[in-house]
Amino acid sequence: MLETIRYVFLGLFVVTSIFHLVVAFLESEYLRKITKPICLFFLALFALFALPDHPLIYLGALLGMIGDLLLLNNKNQKFFLGGALAFLFGHFCYISEILFVILAKDPVAWWFYVVVGFALLLVTLAFYPFAKKLTKNRYLALVGNLYLGVLVLVILVSTIASTKGYVNFMVLGILGGISFLVSDLLLTNATFIKDFPRRDYYIMLFYLLGQLFIILALTLTQIFPPIV
Repeated sequence: MLETIRYVFLGLFVVTSIFHLVVAFLESEYLRKITKPICLFFLALFALFALPDHPLIYLGALLGMIGDLLLLNNKNQKFFLGGALAFLFGHFCYISEILFVILAKDPVAWWFYVVVGFALLLVTLAFYPFAKKLTKNRYLALVGNLYLGVLVLVILVSTIASTKGYVNFMVLGILGGISFLVSDLLLTNATFIKDFPRRDYYIMLFYLLGQLFIILALTLTQIFPPIV
C-alpha cells in the first residue's frame, strides 16, 4: 500500500513540475506562483511514504518548499534571505542523511569534518567582499556564500558515498548537487546582475531536477542494498 502511495506522489510531482515549467516558459506569473511550492510538497510526500523513518529526507524537501514560497517575492531581500536560509538548512538535512545514515557502517574520518568546517568558513569570508558588493546586504552575502559552499559539499559527500559502494544511486546525488548549483547561479545572475527572458523556466528546470535527483539518491540508497 505504501509503495503504491509513494509512486502516486512521485507521479504527481512529475506532472505538477511539467505543468509548472510550461507556465514558467509561457511567463504566466499567476499560475507559476501557484504551482511552484506544490511541486516540492508532492516530492516531500513521496519521501515521507518511501521512507517514513528517515525524517531528514522529507524535512529537507519541506524546507525546499518553504524556500520556494519565500522566493516568490525574490525582489525583497528579507524574503530572499529567508529562502536562502531554508534551502541551506534543507541541504544540511540531505548532507546529514548521507554522512550519518548512509555512511554509518563506513564513516568518513574525523578530520574530514574539521577540514570541511574550515573550508566553509574560508569560502564564506574570502568571497564576502564580492558578495557584499553584489547583493548590497551583508547578511545575504554571508548566507549566500555559505549556501554555495554547502552545495559543493553535497556534491562532495555524494561522491564519497559513491566510492563506498553506493555508486548506482549516489551518482544521482552528484548530478542533483550540480543541477542545484546551476539553478542558484542562474538565480543569482538574474536577481543581482542582469535579468533575462524566461528566467524562471531555466532556474526551475535545474532546481526541480536537483531536488528530484538528490531525494531519489537518498531514498533508493536506503530501499535497495548497496553494491559492495
